[in-house]
Amino acid sequence: MKKILIIAGEPSADLHGANLVKAIRDQIARSGGNPGDVSFTGIGGRLMKDAGVDIIYDADKIAVVGISEVIRHLGMIRQAFRTVEAGAREQHVDCAVLIDFPDFNLRLAKKLHAMGVPLLYYISPQVWAWRKGRIKKIARYFKKVLVIFGFEAAFYKQAGVDVQFVGHPLVKTVRMTKTREELRGAYGMPADTRIIALMPGSRTAEVKRHLPIMLEAAALLLGSYKNLSFIVPVLSSQAGLCRQLIGASGLPVKVIVDDTYNAVGMSEFAVVTSGTATLETALLGTPMVIIYKVSFFSHMVAKVMLSIDRIGIVNIATGEDIVPELVQSNLKPGALALLLHRYLNDRAAYDSMKRGYGKLRDILSDADASERAAHEVIKLMEAEA
Repeated sequence: MKKILIIAGEPSADLHGANLVKAIRDQIARSGGNPGDVSFTGIGGRLMKDAGVDIIYDADKIAVVGISEVIRHLGMIRQAFRTVEAGAREQHVDCAVLIDFPDFNLRLAKKLHAMGVPLLYYISPQVWAWRKGRIKKIARYFKKVLVIFGFEAAFYKQAGVDVQFVGHPLVKTVRMTKTREELRGAYGMPADTRIIALMPGSRTAEVKRHLPIMLEAAALLLGSYKNLSFIVPVLSSQAGLCRQLIGASGLPVKVIVDDTYNAVGMSEFAVVTSGTATLETALLGTPMVIIYKVSFFSHMVAKVMLSIDRIGIVNIATGEDIVPELVQSNLKPGALALLLHRYLNDRAAYDSMKRGYGKLRDILSDADASERAAHEVIKLMEAEA
């Protein structure tokens, strides 16, 4: 029995990890092998568990961003680290796949490398954006690095890393399952209503920080627009908190649970917290404004370490300011309401953003990233047998 350790410390990584596990099993079956001869264990969420991974620590407990936020959760992060390290020693894993989550995964990589565990990094750290020194650790510990944007490969090759561009896994997974008309009917949205999706983030701290600002901006606009509706697409893990904050606001905002792609796809515009959701929104073709706010301390540290002046992957990948960004002190309800007002009334600006999404599509590969990544994992496992 081959054993693969897989670490996905965030909700988006949970999706990619689940798809990777399925692709590995499918490839083994297609080659005439027995998928049951490979087992998976590690950190993940509901999707990886449903895919058959033995979850030894819940990713939701350690999915935090920002220096001060990490400090507050340090106990759980250390517990997760010790649990994974002990599990890797006891189970004698044949290889490990680490997905994104660099602060945790690079520390873990050092331990696993010392144990002799072959390591593969899938969705590697954005060393081209900040903390470039991490690339030395990656070159030292990992047998293979799989990147999801073509321009990333050059940074790793220069450092002597065995790197492979596999394409972005979301390209094959982001799509609506119903028409806008069907969705409006299913969710009781009038045909003439203009829907704005509010996406405060997948982490509890993000929701608490961003959703109240979004709701204040919504309140400012609802007084001027009669046919405007706001929705909050959210994972079930954050639905209760979102309903609580919306209830306190007194606004008629609908929470849509575990149907994000359809919810965003039927919306005319979206306010999206920086992260994977911004790329998903762009792939769905919905114009947006990207927002983000962390603690003052985390922001000051990030300013020192960042080597780019954009946070949205749409803008970073294209090298253009296609999507507006409201970050830190610029993220205020009034400023957000003004931006929304502009795009609701300026058709030229709205259409320009949608055309910009076409440039992003040209950059992204149509390859099946999960299939390519699975091939590399199997190859590494066989080479180390």
